[in-house]
Amino acid sequence: MPGKILIVEPLPTTRIVLKVKLSTAFYTVSQAASLSEALLRLGEDRPDLILLGADWSDPDQGLRQCRALQGAQKGAPVPILMMGTDATPERRKAALRAGADDLIAKPANEAEMMARIRALIRNRDSFEGLHLREEAAAALGFAEADPTPFQTDARIMLAAPDPVTGVRWMAGLKPLLPYTLAIEPIPKLLKALSQRPAPDALVIAPAPDAPEEGLRLLAELRARAATRRAAVLVILPPACRDLFSDALDLGAGDVMANGFDAEEVALRLDRLLQRKRLADRAHQHVQDGLQAAVTDPLTGLFNRRYALPHLARVAEMSHRDQRGFAVMVADLDHFKAINDRYGHTAGDTVLTEVAQRLRDCLRPSDLLARIGGEEFLVVMPATDRKTARNMASRLCETLRRHPVAIQSRDLQIPVTVSIGLAMSCDFPCAAASDDRGQAMVQTLLDRADQALYGAKATGRDQVTLSPPAA
Repeated sequence: MPGKILIVEPLPTTRIVLKVKLSTAFYTVSQAASLSEALLRLGEDRPDLILLGADWSDPDQGLRQCRALQGAQKGAPVPILMMGTDATPERRKAALRAGADDLIAKPANEAEMMARIRALIRNRDSFEGLHLREEAAAALGFAEADPTPFQTDARIMLAAPDPVTGVRWMAGLKPLLPYTLAIEPIPKLLKALSQRPAPDALVIAPAPDAPEEGLRLLAELRARAATRRAAVLVILPPACRDLFSDALDLGAGDVMANGFDAEEVALRLDRLLQRKRLADRAHQHVQDGLQAAVTDPLTGLFNRRYALPHLARVAEMSHRDQRGFAVMVADLDHFKAINDRYGHTAGDTVLTEVAQRLRDCLRPSDLLARIGGEEFLVVMPATDRKTARNMASRLCETLRRHPVAIQSRDLQIPVTVSIGLAMSCDFPCAAASDDRGQAMVQTLLDRADQALYGAKATGRDQVTLSPPAA
């Protein structure tokens, strides 16, 4: 599902127009005419993004509302996109200081607004998956008592269109940022990154006469493991504003379409780095706090002890947000025969390789756990039936396509998997109980198990979908 958006706007006609545009893109839209109503909706039905109309006849009112909405949030931050009739550079910077992710003109350029919304929700969805894992860790008693304070230092790489521009930009940014700055021309950036530690953030400024070179660089950065999680700000020359949506859809964390402004660049970089630090902290927390207790030592996957609390939280979040999710139970076919024929050491190699292949297929927000000898659990939050079915079929194909190689013994061991799939939307009765999370967990695990038995009984190496509840 695309996500849920809360429109906070005093004018009914503006709310209606925005709702029509967003609903056409299949967003779930709720509305609030005042700050008090918005705070109530924020607590009852947490959105994925807040679209806040700012009345600049009283410039401070919109900023006060933005600060209040920021202060009322708990858990994974909800991005705030402000809209104003007078989106001047100074007003935009004031909005950024108040905690907004951006200020766009009203009426908005629809393509740019939708691209901005897609990018903000995409970034939040990734962090939401990490935040769920932190909550599961806390439930198991592995939360940190005092989180490590954010470090003030960060490495920023400026990919400028030419060396002279890069030097001028660095001179403007140095007094505003307490970070380590470096410059590299766009054509030489990838080579430079291969020879030094990856930066925490990159500023990419395509040349006006060759903007596609900057977009190709952006796509390359997002495809590489070393820079995939780096914050990226793209600065487009005014003549290349038509590339605004493309830059966001290719993975930019933020885009400036009016050229370079040192103060605005500094504000946007601070916000991007804040987001990155939250995500890095969540990653580190999961890696360090849960490694020994809740991971399988052979495959490195989460084990049952971690998976079930995580699944319960996904169920609770699904009920709250009215977004479906998928549960798969996958079991390797004839695994006992592999152990009997090739030995347990070869069997362990097969399990390790299978875990890696499954993990490579899934999204960052999905859960993959080993819950038995050769049995795996997959949980896909915010997923519809078609997406889940396609992913399950892809997992089968991924294992079927290539045998597992045992290099030391010159062996090629064929491996297949059977998968039982259950969708939360098929069992609404489970979500109606008082203990929603536990009821849904037990129901979906039972149904996925039953579907797995069906896949085994009808030939193995296939996906069986559990039928909806009567």
